[in-house]
Amino acid sequence: MTELFNRLYQKSLYATSFLLNWDEPILHSGSDSILSLPDIFKDSHYQRIFLVTDKGIQNAGLLDVLEKKLQDKSLSYTVFDDIKANPTIDTIERLAIAYNHFSADVMVAIGGGSVIDASKSAGIIIKNPKKALYDFKGLLKVRQTLPPLIAVPTTSGTGSEATIAAVVSNPESKEKFAIMDPALIPKYAVLDPKLLKSLPPQLTAETGMDALTHAIEAYINKNTTAQTRQLSQEAIQLIYSNLKQSYSDGDDLTARENMLLASYKAGQAFTRAYVGNVHALSHALTAFYGCPHGRTNATLLPITLRYYGRSVHQKLAELSDCIALTNPLVDNSKKAEAFISWIEKMNRLLAIPQKIEGIQIGDREKLATHAEKEANPLYPVPTIFSTADFKELLNKVAS
Repeated sequence: MTELFNRLYQKSLYATSFLLNWDEPILHSGSDSILSLPDIFKDSHYQRIFLVTDKGIQNAGLLDVLEKKLQDKSLSYTVFDDIKANPTIDTIERLAIAYNHFSADVMVAIGGGSVIDASKSAGIIIKNPKKALYDFKGLLKVRQTLPPLIAVPTTSGTGSEATIAAVVSNPESKEKFAIMDPALIPKYAVLDPKLLKSLPPQLTAETGMDALTHAIEAYINKNTTAQTRQLSQEAIQLIYSNLKQSYSDGDDLTARENMLLASYKAGQAFTRAYVGNVHALSHALTAFYGCPHGRTNATLLPITLRYYGRSVHQKLAELSDCIALTNPLVDNSKKAEAFISWIEKMNRLLAIPQKIEGIQIGDREKLATHAEKEANPLYPVPTIFSTADFKELLNKVAS
């Protein structure tokens, strides 16, 4: 009965999705595309610019050229750089206060998923100062126009510059929760590969595998469309051809730009087709232990795909074919196994561990419960996992 309810709920969301306004970001891409921002400000009559980033990006000087341009154009701007990984409600509230204090016209998020998600979430508070951010947890709770947001990713993994989602951490309850609404899609996305030149190899690897997880989970889910399946396949093909090169040579701007595009396409795919059980368990582990999100996804991905068994063989076979891993005449089970083996090979090549350290036996029931509550009934996964299924995955992945 519970599974029937979950599937009916997912089908109703699928039908509703065709009635929503899915505005895509206006895309600017290519080397030095960040320098197109002053023209965007001029065309949109933005005079007071609120830049959001983290201290690592600020200290690395990635904003220097942009700030010089803003000064040359006599545009007023300020920088909020107090964003850390897994942004908390407290950080987001301070960001919203700073935006209002500056009387900004536009917010520009320059950073990874944490910076972009914090900026999205701050827009909700700016428009709803008397409501708690937690009130917007879940799907379609925003339903209003937010302050204009321009997303400039400095990693190629989260795809947040293309999605309806923002993920927020609550350290007190050891919970990560998602807010999902088309109102959170940024107005512009700027993909500049030069901003990734200094991204360390390990972050390149982990964020790249995060993008791969997005593309795969979107593809194997039940609520797909021809468009989301195509976007997922295109993202996987780009990752297959460019992630190793980005990892080994961060100065290769072609590979960097292709990985940015892969992340963007994967983001577009999962914003319509959703993520799945990998993300549900990964979010629980990140909330409890602070595990890096991309690395955790990468470790969980092959284990979860094997756990699904035959329910994903056909779709994994299709993905295997799209990157030509096997003879096209072999059966689906062999193609699916080849695809999972390729993921494991990538993890080894990228120095991503096969196990996750520090998962306490006494925490596994809570972790599994958190994951099950996130996944069900929202995610249209190939197989609905119970709390017991998530506990079994934790037992398999624990070191």
